[in-house]
Amino acid sequence: MVGGLLRLVGVAELGALSVMLVVFIAHSLWVALTARPTERRLVELRQGMVRAVGGESRLAIPTSRVDRRLYRLVLKEVAVSVSGDGAAWIESEAREMGLSEQAARRCRSRRWWHRLRGVRLFGLFGGGGDLVPARLGDAHPLVREAATRWVARHPSPALAEALVTMLDDPERRCRLAAVDALIRLGATAAEPLAAHLSRAVCPGRALALEVATGVADGRFLGSGLRAAGDPDPAVRAQAASLLAAVAGGEPEQALLGLLHDPSERVRVAATRGLGVVSSWTLAPDIARQLSDPAWDVRREAALALVRLGAAGRLYLRRALTDTDPYAADMAHQVLDLPGATAD
Repeated sequence: MVGGLLRLVGVAELGALSVMLVVFIAHSLWVALTARPTERRLVELRQGMVRAVGGESRLAIPTSRVDRRLYRLVLKEVAVSVSGDGAAWIESEAREMGLSEQAARRCRSRRWWHRLRGVRLFGLFGGGGDLVPARLGDAHPLVREAATRWVARHPSPALAEALVTMLDDPERRCRLAAVDALIRLGATAAEPLAAHLSRAVCPGRALALEVATGVADGRFLGSGLRAAGDPDPAVRAQAASLLAAVAGGEPEQALLGLLHDPSERVRVAATRGLGVVSSWTLAPDIARQLSDPAWDVRREAALALVRLGAAGRLYLRRALTDTDPYAADMAHQVLDLPGATAD
């Protein structure tokens, strides 16, 4: 009896395997028969959409369910790489296809992943000016981050001011996204950022100074000079970078003062900043940093002298015979001469 049961089990397993094999073969045949027409249709849609984006021809929105799915797929592919009039055409097509309405519904959803999808759809196809800015204050950090990236492509002083407040966001990814977006906004962000930095209580001051350095607008000069006396070394270091970005006259004097800061981090930033200013008259002050007790400061001083050209190299060669072994060794290393040590 046991043997009979085993035979029945074997027959059942063989039957199941045969059914699976038939299904697999049928599916393979179906894919082979349908893949080629689908690929051909995708190529046709891509070519037609490229011509339509360029204004060479019109492209009728398909009516069949399969073709509409392929059309949405190609629309997403093209939307990534267009701008200007092409982006306006993409936004119009997205509305016609109902994608903008879908994105709006998702943005209003109570579920954060739907809101995230909605913001990303608006970022891809355009639109969303009445919904996405509100997502900058969303409860979920991924949604806030996505909204920040949308704002980077829609410059306005009001939105730039909203981004400035995100420099103190509790989530690091949101703060970094805000920094990137503000730098992309450039001059549009200068006024609200300068106003933010002028406040006595300025949340996220170091990050705000980092953005100001990236924008490099002359309106940040006063902010940089004030921040050079901040009790926080991180703020003073970023102030040195900002002053170098808007250098000339008074900022140079402030940078020279920061060369004697008790914080190594600040001295490194100030020395690097003087190298960015790249004025040969600063060579003596930079050369004195070759004797700094911190190796990073000495390295920045040597590299800054190299950037100064002939005048800087002259001071490096003089340092080869300096009584300070640290200065001489750094000069050997940067000039790539024998006698340099590993440390």
